[in-house]
Amino acid sequence: MQIEAEKRALLKWVLLGVTALLVASLIGTGFMFRRYSTAENLIESANEKAANAENQLQRVSRELAEKKAILEKSSAALAKQDAAITSIVPKMLSKAATNVELAELAQAIHQQPGHMIEVPGVPPDAIFRRFYRARVDGKPHKYALVPGQIDDKQVVYSLLVKNQGD
Repeated sequence: MQIEAEKRALLKWVLLGVTALLVASLIGTGFMFRRYSTAENLIESANEKAANAENQLQRVSRELAEKKAILEKSSAALAKQDAAITSIVPKMLSKAATNVELAELAQAIHQQPGHMIEVPGVPPDAIFRRFYRARVDGKPHKYALVPGQIDDKQVVYSLLVKNQGD
């Protein structure tokens, strides 16, 4: 009887141990499932962020390419204007510029900030007595050159008198 009681007590302790191990394994399995589920959500959100970042990169790259094209176009136009101004101003001061060149100069001056340029000497009065017609993007524009003086420096303003829309 005593052996049977000891066997039952031992079986009872073994059953309690196995039950404790089963409960611990259920808790561990639940914890691992929670971590797995959380990791899946993290992976999904990371993939979404990566896709959003890729889309944003493509959009920004496109915008950058457009802005670079605009910048190159405006740089070329600015270089053309500067070349026209530097080549025609000496001719204007020596009274050797033609009306076509003066029209080009008036259009180039009008594109400058403030619609003016500084000239090294006093321009001849004859260039200020007429209007100059130039085509800008296929549309006729009429400009007037106006003399000025700022801080004892001679300047020439270009005013847009009339364009095709007027």
